[in-house]
Amino acid sequence: MTIYTFFIFDRHCNCIYNREFTPSPTHDKPTGQINKNNDADNSKLLFGILYSLKTIATKLISSSDDSAPLNELKQLTIGQFRIHFWESLTRFKFVIITDLHVQSLQSELWQLYSQFFIRYVVENALSPVEFKWKEDDSLGENEIYGKINNGRFIHETDQYLKSLPIFL
Repeated sequence: MTIYTFFIFDRHCNCIYNREFTPSPTHDKPTGQINKNNDADNSKLLFGILYSLKTIATKLISSSDDSAPLNELKQLTIGQFRIHFWESLTRFKFVIITDLHVQSLQSELWQLYSQFFIRYVVENALSPVEFKWKEDDSLGENEIYGKINNGRFIHETDQYLKSLPIFL
């Protein structure tokens, strides 16, 4: 069992955090890239899949029965990977990609949001609120999307994910 990648998407469909894990023989320090593939097609395709499936799941509810529980996308399996999905009320989307042997990571995704994201990103006065700003240049305005580069957030989430029994 292993964790391959951890993503955070903002409400504007942008990947603001991407952490890839590479297996290391010593397991003492997670290795891999941080925020290197945020703008890559893989993160955009992943967001598109999740957005589409979430939309379909919410529309599958029977309109005749108002007391029926809402359909929610929590995880899906594609090939040899399982994608775990959790969305906050402010529409930040937390995604972890694991192998097939990992069951549900809803509580872990909630912990990543409530314990680390809120503390080190939302409550940080130096962190952008929208993760998007405009840059003036001679040809017009360009939108630049920010990334989470908070060292404390990166360290604490790495430690938390490393402490999980599924992290190998």
